[in-house]
Order: sequence, then C-alpha cells, then structure tokens
Amino acid sequence: MNTALAIVGLVVLLVIAVVVLVLLDSVRRPIVEIDGYASDILTAGVGIATNLDGVEHLLRTRELGGAVPGLAVRYLKKAGLA
Repeated sequence: MNTALAIVGLVVLLVIAVVVLVLLDSVRRPIVEIDGYASDILTAGVGIATNLDGVEHLLRTRELGGAVPGLAVRYLKKAGLA
C-alpha cells in the first residue's frame, strides 16, 4: 500500500513539474521577445545620439550661411560685376 502511494505521489509530482515547466516557458518567451525589442530600442537610441553629435556646429553653420549673400554682393561689387 505504501508503495502505491509513493508511486501516485511521484506521478502527481511529475505532472506538477510538467505544468510548472510549461507555465515558465509561456512566461519566458515574451520576456525574450521584450528583450529583443529593448535591444532594438537601444540600438536606435545610440544611432540617434550619434547623428546628433554635430548639433553644436549648426549655429555656427547657420551664421556662416547667412553671411554668404552679403559677402557675395560685396564680392560682385568689388569685381565690378554688380
């Protein structure tokens, strides 16, 4: 009788272990997917930050670009073309 109870207990334990493993796998798959998305987001963020490295030079570029028309007119006047 004790042997039968031990076998039944082992079978129940095995069933519970299988159920727990199935549940853990159903949690693990979305976690792996979320980790992949997080990695993609990090890669995109680093790419954006890399593209913004030269932003501090934009103000100077705008100032220089804004000066070009006036300089061009003065050059043309000096050259006698305007």
